[in-house]
Amino acid sequence: MQLKLPTISPHFFQESELAFLSQHLTGMRFGLEKEGLRINRNTGKLAQTPHPEALGSALTHPHITTDYSEALLEFVTGTHGSPRAAIQELEELHAFASSVLGNERIWPLSMPCLLPESDSHIPLAYYGESHIGRLKTVYRRGLGFRYGRQMQTIAGVHFNLSYSDEFWCWKAALDGHRDGVDSRSIRDAGYFQTIRNFRRIQWLIMLLTGSSPSVDESFRLIATDRFKVSGRTHLAEGATSLRMSDLGYQSAAQESINIDFNQLNTYCDTLSKAVHHPWPTYEGLGLRDDRGFKQLNTAVLQIENEYYSSIRPKRIQQQGERPVRALINRGVEYLEVRAIDLNPFARNGISEHEASLITLLMTASALADSPLNSPEECIAIDGINARASWAGRRPDQRFDDRSTFKQAGLEFLGSLDPLAAALNTAFQTESFGNALHDARLRLDGTCPLLSDEIEQAVLKDGHIELGLTQANQHYESWKTVTPTADKLATMQREARDSLAAEAEIAASNEGSFDSFVDAYINQP
Repeated sequence: MQLKLPTISPHFFQESELAFLSQHLTGMRFGLEKEGLRINRNTGKLAQTPHPEALGSALTHPHITTDYSEALLEFVTGTHGSPRAAIQELEELHAFASSVLGNERIWPLSMPCLLPESDSHIPLAYYGESHIGRLKTVYRRGLGFRYGRQMQTIAGVHFNLSYSDEFWCWKAALDGHRDGVDSRSIRDAGYFQTIRNFRRIQWLIMLLTGSSPSVDESFRLIATDRFKVSGRTHLAEGATSLRMSDLGYQSAAQESINIDFNQLNTYCDTLSKAVHHPWPTYEGLGLRDDRGFKQLNTAVLQIENEYYSSIRPKRIQQQGERPVRALINRGVEYLEVRAIDLNPFARNGISEHEASLITLLMTASALADSPLNSPEECIAIDGINARASWAGRRPDQRFDDRSTFKQAGLEFLGSLDPLAAALNTAFQTESFGNALHDARLRLDGTCPLLSDEIEQAVLKDGHIELGLTQANQHYESWKTVTPTADKLATMQREARDSLAAEAEIAASNEGSFDSFVDAYINQP
């Protein structure tokens, strides 16, 4: 089947409603999670050093941690009232981290730096000797066996946003929903409507923000016949986001899951089944070797977070609570958009311009009509996103019989001027209208897409050389970011407090680690 573009009903943009729309959009909240590999500043090689002690404990620090590899820093902002405020905190975290890295730098590209010849030399993240810390490392060891450790070095930005209950109730009323439905049900339904529409336009987000068309030859999990080779650089001509392609976390096991995004209970049910359903290949790996656990279990997924979706409904978890249980107990709190590549030209991995564009497209997804997914539509979504990631810039790649990807993108953006204006009013800025204008210029060919710019840069200089140049430029740029004395003292105190908290957690271990793993995996 051919995928249909989401459409926004005109009543949301009636003059009598636009003021209400702007008013309700002021209740949006934003947060960012940004990953970046630590590298040697001269060679671009993956760092082999442990997580710097000056940054605190990766297990308990609220804002600076690691992701899958010990060398993969992750910066997590708090919740803010605008994208600009979230980026400002992200900048302060980068500046603080950069100041203690010595001869290391933060790699600015989504696809990795110069990787070691052996997977075993890609260090797994270490979280100490508490039961929960050991569990997190075992989970990553399992990912290494299942997908290869090179996959753990791919980085990106997660863009978190939420809408107020007042927004969802206003939208439900205009959609003709009856009174008397509780706010949680309205909110959960609204977020899943947004998820479905996001998946329908994910290809457009990759086209406009994708910035990973190349890899270094040390990234070995590639089919060379799909690339143009220039020195060490392998380039997929016309690609937008190799990070979101089948070079990422793709497998027969994950393809078998068929997660249902139609409503909260079907989503949680299909995801829960994947955590408990055995998979023959993983059973063949075995649960243990002479070093202990090889993986947490032999199911399709060890835990829910192993499912690499481009967007997730989220609820902040209580201690020891699994993600699905948090959603079942208290409903959706916010959405985590995961399809965003690192922009190597933006020192924090994402610019305010990009954040405004993502906010605009997500809000369009929240307002647009969103029929339930059929199995046929899910297949079409997966297919179009795969083509967009590998070849979305190529003129022979079409959205449908009538339009190329770029033409379809312009069609979708054509109705968003009132929404951009409403967002501008809500946040007292011009950034949303500017982002919409810029997106149109890039799609109509007036300006190059970001992935076009990356392609030309790596053909000229090489993947590693581009990354090193930008990494060192960002390092020098962060020197100009001077947190206030109070802010610096707070960041230093958070690092110290996190080390103490990790030690306290380790000292409170009860029972055996085996029993802890069993209880975590089998919690209801």
